[in-house]
Amino acid sequence: MNNKVQLDYQTIKTPNGQVGYVKIGSGKPLIMLVGYSGNLLHWNSELVFSLAEEFCVYLPDNRKVGCSYSNNPESMTGLAMDIADFIIALELEQPIICGWSMGGIIAQSLAINYSELISGLCFIVSQPDYSYTYGNLHQLVTNLREQPSRENREKLTELFFSELPSIEFRKYLARTILPIKHYVHPFNAEAQQLQNHCVNTWRSDEEQIKLITTRSLITVAKNDLVTRPEASYLLHSLLPNSKLISYSDGGHFFLHHYPFELAQQIKLFFGVVKAS
Repeated sequence: MNNKVQLDYQTIKTPNGQVGYVKIGSGKPLIMLVGYSGNLLHWNSELVFSLAEEFCVYLPDNRKVGCSYSNNPESMTGLAMDIADFIIALELEQPIICGWSMGGIIAQSLAINYSELISGLCFIVSQPDYSYTYGNLHQLVTNLREQPSRENREKLTELFFSELPSIEFRKYLARTILPIKHYVHPFNAEAQQLQNHCVNTWRSDEEQIKLITTRSLITVAKNDLVTRPEASYLLHSLLPNSKLISYSDGGHFFLHHYPFELAQQIKLFFGVVKAS
């Protein structure tokens, strides 16, 4: 697929609000949920376009980011309800849900409360709950949002990648930003307030997680400084129908280091391609 194509940002009315999203590809639906402080530009275009060769990929903005809003409860369960509404509004047939970090918690809640709506789960450096997350993340995000200085940007970048990226890798990151037409939707204070509340009040129930029988792929970077890797190991031990794949480096943003490898693992796991 031509990754130079310009993607359209669309909106869909839902039973309780509206979701702004991008759609690309054809095939079985795959919904990708971005994590805390993220917008759609956090996704790697090589990952997304590679997945779109086999899936119809949907990239929704979380509530209060972009054009997404909702009257559902201000909780992690409420954010999962937003995605259930999105699935229903688009009449998607049991999509796979891929959640990155906080997006993985939303995916868990969705699987617990709306298992009949989905057919698969993919977790990217996620966790059962936010107790596994670096305690100063929220403050670093606040600092950058309120004072977008080079110093504050570098602190957050170093945390996300578990190191300061090289100049060459930064150029790569600039080349692989998703090309979405007229998409200027930075993370804002209202969205951060909502997400802070949702993650701080979410408490996982291990017994409920054990009841999730949906096929689940769990991916983790061993050097992640944002979400402790043992969170993914615990998820793997709790989810009865799961597979764990570890990457050696790349940190919380390892998908930018391994976009094609991750895409291939997702395709293989969910059976849309066969191993060579």
